[in-house]
Formats: sequence, structure tokens, C-alpha cells
Amino acid sequence: MDDDRAQLQFEIENGIEILDAATDAIYEYNREEQCKINEAQPWKTDPNHFAKAKISAVALIKMAGSIEVMGLMQGKIRGDTFIIMDAFPLPVEGTETRVNAAAEAYEYMGDYLETVQKINKPENVVGWWQVSGIAYAEARHSHPGYGCWLSGIDVNTQFQNQQFQDPWLALVVGAAAGGLIAD
Repeated sequence: MDDDRAQLQFEIENGIEILDAATDAIYEYNREEQCKINEAQPWKTDPNHFAKAKISAVALIKMAGSIEVMGLMQGKIRGDTFIIMDAFPLPVEGTETRVNAAAEAYEYMGDYLETVQKINKPENVVGWWQVSGIAYAEARHSHPGYGCWLSGIDVNTQFQNQQFQDPWLALVVGAAAGGLIAD
């Protein structure tokens, strides 16, 4: 199979939509615009301010996995939407049911963020993600309709993060047969 046919087949099987240049512009970063949004903080007066998250294919591919993994998301805010432009996994110990982040993960975060600043990658870290992996697939089989969820530990992690950076998005990505599901 030639490259063009393989690409087309992948796009069809995965429901990939190719964006035109105007639509793709949502992934352009404007530091001044982001500063104004962060100063206005509309989410402080409306707890339901954020309604959507748009995730680039690049970021979503980096989040894919079959075992519990976590990382951080880089992006921006536009209106009521988090726009996730990139993601990076953290060196954590993961099992089918939980992630244990140690000092190594925090050191890695600092080094990574220093490096992206040096190469002039301006997107802010706007949240964290985790793949629920096998646990999600099994829960979905035995408890249909439950979807992905934040555990009590995850809710506490989110609360702690929001004390230092607000807004802060938590995303659980579930590995399922044939694709990913994010809730």
C-alpha cells in the first residue's frame, strides 16, 4: 500500500477531519491574548465557564497507552474552551489501576519546561492527563455506560493543582478496543 492510500485509510478509519487553514488557526499561540484572559479570569465568577476541550492529534497520540500513565498538557484558553496543543508523559510508575509519581517525575517536569522555553515554545501548561488503560476497558465491559472518571485521589490531585494554577484541566483518557475515549 502506498503512503497516500495508507494515510487516507487511517483518516477514514479514525474519523480524522483535516482542518482548513482558518480552522487550524485555533492552534496558534498569542501571548498577549492569553495574558488578557488570565487577568480577566472569567472562570472565577462562573464555575461552569469551561464547556469544551479541543485536543490536537499530536497531543492525543502522546496520551495513548494501554497502561496507567500520566503527563501534562500544554495549550491555551479561548472563550469557554481549553485548546490542548501538545502533551508530554511523565516518568511515573504505572500499573493497571494507579500511577505513582516520584521525585523523578517532578524533576523531569522542571527540566522539560526549561527546555521548551529555550526553544521558544510558548504554550502554557494548562492541565494534566492520565490514561486509565486496562482498568477502563475492564470497567467499561462490566459496568457499561460508566465511562472514564477521576478517582478520589485524582480529585485531590486536581484540587491541589488548582490551588497553585487556575484554571487547570484534568483529563482521563480511556484506552478501549479500536481507539481512545476522553471524559
